[in-house]
This record gives sequence, structure tokens and C-alpha cells, in this order.
Amino acid sequence: MRRFKYIRFVLLVVLGGLAGCQAALIRYQFPAPSLGTLPTSAHPGTYSAQTAVPVQYWSAEQLQQLLDADADGTAARPVGPPRPALPYRGFSDARVVGLRFAADTATVALARLNALPLPSPKIQQAENEGVIPPGVVWIGDRFQMDEVEVPNVEWQTFLHSLEQTAAAPDIKLYLPDSTVQPVRGYFTNPFYRLYPVVGISYEQVLEYCRWRSRTVTKILNDSRGIRSPKDPDYVRATYRLPTEAEWEFAARYGTRLPYGYEVSTAEVNVNPQAADYLRQRSGSPNSVAQIRKDIQAFNRQRSEIVMFNCRREAPYFLAASTPSYVYDLPVNGLGLYHITGNVAELVQEQGITKGGSYQDRLSACAIQECGSYQGPAAHIGFRAVCDLEFPNQAPLASSRKP
Repeated sequence: MRRFKYIRFVLLVVLGGLAGCQAALIRYQFPAPSLGTLPTSAHPGTYSAQTAVPVQYWSAEQLQQLLDADADGTAARPVGPPRPALPYRGFSDARVVGLRFAADTATVALARLNALPLPSPKIQQAENEGVIPPGVVWIGDRFQMDEVEVPNVEWQTFLHSLEQTAAAPDIKLYLPDSTVQPVRGYFTNPFYRLYPVVGISYEQVLEYCRWRSRTVTKILNDSRGIRSPKDPDYVRATYRLPTEAEWEFAARYGTRLPYGYEVSTAEVNVNPQAADYLRQRSGSPNSVAQIRKDIQAFNRQRSEIVMFNCRREAPYFLAASTPSYVYDLPVNGLGLYHITGNVAELVQEQGITKGGSYQDRLSACAIQECGSYQGPAAHIGFRAVCDLEFPNQAPLASSRKP
């Protein structure tokens, strides 16, 4: 079960880090090393991390044709079919930045993790039936939430699926708004495959959730040989936006802290080999050699900065002209990445967002704060929640609810 995998990951990294670090410090080198390689733009995987369907890609040129066609009102149809993952030899997103926390922070986090409840009957039932939806973690036993904000590659998979469905409407209805992308090529360049999709509307997100519900429900049942919705073991996965209360419950789980973490700053260790990657992400005019030299000087200073992707004091090569890689550190105790900062997240209540974004000050990223949604924007994305049901079985008692 994914939730308890993440708990084991935190324990392993925290305890394992003690041997190689100074006594007062615990080092998080890169995200989730004990769970294997995370999806990256260079190695996004053969199957979708959020629907488990085979991933196919249009080229950057084909995607740009879609956006250009949408902008001038012509029919939005790509030239040629999508193909398996196109080769992209970029630097691994997961190897750019590591964090270093004070030892007492990790101690408090461990105590809280050990206090989490044991699996409920509902969670155990889902495990026993082998129907854990991909890419989510349990939030209590009521619903599951995406571990990351929905990235560009998953939205592209959604578009590909619509294109292959004869009864689907024109896919240009679901293209991100090309006029509000953070930088040109943000949705089309493979560099940003695993960055959050932005420039999408509330209505587009609802259609994505309906599509994902159909897709994952079919996969979960087909994988167990279930063809009829009347089968006693038939399972239904319903994706939707979280309510504001559900979002806050997941972000705050077990704490009363304003950002859900013991601290808001950490000592940052930047990988000098990521100089070219950071040059593109930050938009810096400096040479790769100069950036690498400046990274090494920064690491020697052992400086602390705000660890969330928000508007913050940071060296120029960590400046955020766009949102960041969805699997970047930090990750909270439930295994949720970027619940604070990166992109402001849509919730069911229309007109508001939660969590703040790379364009916002840290104070605007506090759990209790709300942002404004007035339409597609370069700093607004989303993550979905999933309600897992066995409609032909007697309901199981739920425990704690947000």
C-alpha cells in the first residue's frame, strides 16, 4: 500500500542518513531513493503514473500545432499519430536538489509517523482485492489523493485518449490556454513533461476527472477479469477535485503547523552537474560553466533557504520562472509532494485555490490561506482525489473523516 511505503521511505532515509552525516544533521539527497527511480522528463516511463495506461507522446512540433490551431480558431488535429516516448536526453529532474534538516525536526516527524493509525477495514479490503489506484495515497480511509500535482504528460495522455475516441468532442476544447503559459514551450517541450499542467480551466479539470474515472475503473476491473458492473467484486474509482476541507486535512494531517512541516527552511545542496538544467529552468543568461562554479560556491556556504517553491530569497540559478518538477522535495508525512507552493491548486469550491504557488510569498502558501481563481493562469494547477467504492458490497464503516 502506497501510504505505508512512504512511511518506510521516511524511516529508511532518516535513519540511514545518520551514518554518513554530522551528528546534528540528517541529509535527504534526492526524492525517494529507496523506492527506485521516479518518473522524470528524460525517463517518464512506459505507463502513466496516474492512470496506468500506456503513455504515448506527440512530438513538441505536433503539440505546438495543436496550440497554434486553437489560437487561430482552426481545427485542432495533430499531424500524424502519437508515438511511444520520444527520446529526450535531459538531466534527471530527480537529481537536482537535496535538502538538509536539523535532527530534532526528523525526530518529531518520526514520532508523528509512528502515531498514524493502522490500516482500516476499507483500506485492507482494497489491498486484498488488488485495487489500489495508481499514483495516490490514502488520506484517512475515506478517499485517496494524488501524490503529485497533475503534470503536463498526464494531461497529454488525456488529450491522446480523447483523440482516439470517435465520439469525443474536438480536443481543442481541452487544450491548456497557450496565452498564459509560464514560458513558451512549457506544455510542448519535453523538458517540462513532469511539471504541473497550468493554464487549464475548472471545467476542463472536471472533464479530465470524468475521463480518468472511466479509465481507471476499467483498468481495475479488467485486471481482475471483471466485465460486468453487477459483479459482486466490481469496483468504481471516481476522481474529482478535493473540497477545501479535504485539501486542508491532507495538508495538515496530524499537525497544527501553518505549512504542515516543522520548519519552512532547510539547508540546500545543489547538484553541480545540473548546471545546464538549472540554466534552462531559471532562464539565466550565464554560461553553464559559470553556473556550475556558482553552485559549488553556494554549497560551500551551507545556506538555508525556504524549501518550498514560492517567491523566496534564493540564488539566481534556483529562481523560479516556472513551476517545478512535481516530485521535488519536500514530501509531507503522507507522501504528498508540493502540497505547499509550486502551483496553487483548484478545489471543489469555485473561485478559490489552496497551497500558494511559485509566484506567491511564503505567507500566502499557508494551509489556511486561499488564493483566487478567475480563470486559467500560469500559476494554477490541481491534484485530484479518488473515491474507491465496491457498489455491490455492503459498505464498510469509515473512521476519521476530514
